[in-house]
Order: sequence, then structure tokens, then C-alpha cells
Amino acid sequence: MRFLLSSALIFLISLNSFSQAWVDCGLKGGYGVTNLINSGVWNEPKIEPLISTGYAYGGKLGLNFNINYQITLDFIAKSSNQRYLFEPTQTIDKWEKNVNYTSFDIPLLFRHNSDNGSFLEIGPQVSFLTGATETTGSNSIDRKDYFETTNLGAVFGFGSFIFGGDNAYLVFGLRLHYGFQDLLSNAGGKNSNKYFPINNGEMDVYESGFEFNSYQTTNPISGLVYLEFNYDLAYLVRSSCKRTVLRFF
Repeated sequence: MRFLLSSALIFLISLNSFSQAWVDCGLKGGYGVTNLINSGVWNEPKIEPLISTGYAYGGKLGLNFNINYQITLDFIAKSSNQRYLFEPTQTIDKWEKNVNYTSFDIPLLFRHNSDNGSFLEIGPQVSFLTGATETTGSNSIDRKDYFETTNLGAVFGFGSFIFGGDNAYLVFGLRLHYGFQDLLSNAGGKNSNKYFPINNGEMDVYESGFEFNSYQTTNPISGLVYLEFNYDLAYLVRSSCKRTVLRFF
């Protein structure tokens, strides 16, 4: 909540500080690699985290101070996956488990647009968990209680203008995200040696008391390719009574 209030305050202050600025809006969609990083899981030979994919879509508001500098506030619905391959012994068939976790992401980014049409963006992101489902074979179980409801992270991205006119244009980019906070909750095995993806004891059938050597945090990471359609919405101008108002194109 403090992140949202701070973002809104920064945006409002900026609106009243730059009389030659303009506001744009946009729609975007992306697809790419999503994973849960945990060194304990990655170092366990009987569990192999597999490369997984996800997608995201949403919109943005941008405040352009000039043609080179911009602050953007995005509103993104994201669906992420992490697949695991379990290999208990050489004589037992392997099997897969997948966790799909969905979130509503709000990144506040500073974007630098260069004169050649390329851009760089960086900033914080707060994510709100909206759902989590664990699937093994044809069996799906709600596991939202295994994960924390919010996560603070950072975003870094880059891309380039593709085509368009003066007020509407299409851009292509790559956006990387890393969550700084541990994603697991107490129900997911937080601070124990038997944490997700083995906290419900599925490995105990093959090895009694199976657990990790120590607790390690689980952090979300992703790299998505985006297409973004932008439209310049309105200029910020000073009225005769010295108030900043929007003048739409």
C-alpha cells in the first residue's frame, strides 16, 4: 500500500512540475521464461527444476518530461509457471509437478528513450498474488496458501521503436524481473528443511524423512518479450489561473 501511495504522489508531483510534459497510455502483452529460484532445490539431484514459461498482459500510463525521459506506471496481469521433474531412484518412473502462480504486478519505472528509437527502463515492482495451483498428472490442487500475498522486486528492460506515427506507435522489448522477498509462506514450509515442492511429503514414499539440507529462500524470476502499443494522450499545459490541466490531442 505504501508503494502505491508513493507512486501516486510521485506521479501527481510530476504533473505539476513540468509544464511542457505530456501523458501517454499503452497496451502490452508478453511471453517468456518464468522460474522460481531456490539453491536448495537446484542442488538436489532427485529434483530437477525445468525451464518454464508464462505470459503477461496489461496497460500503462506514462509521463513524458521530454522526448528522452519518462516515468511509467504499469498494471500487469501475469501467469507464471515452474515445472519440476522428480527422479526418486533409477528404478522408479520419473514424474512432473507444475505450479502455476498468477499475480497482479505494478512496476514504477524510469525510462530513457534515445534518439535512435531504443529505450532502457528500470525501477521497483510490487506484485500481489492472485492464485496458485499445483498440478501433478491430471490432479490440480489450490496452493495459494503456500505463497506470500505480496512480493517486492525490481524490473530492468530494454527495447526499440518498431513503427508508427506522431501519436501512436508500436515498440518491442525484453523485460527482466526478480523478486527480492521469499515467496514461500509458513504453509509452504518457510524456515523448515521440508519446504515446497516437497512440503506435502510426496518423496517420503521413496525415502523416509526426505528433506533438504537447510532452508533456502524461493525467489521469482522472469524474462518476457513484450509488444507494446502506445498512444500519446494529452499535453500538460498551464491554464490562465496557473493550474496544470490536460489538453487532449
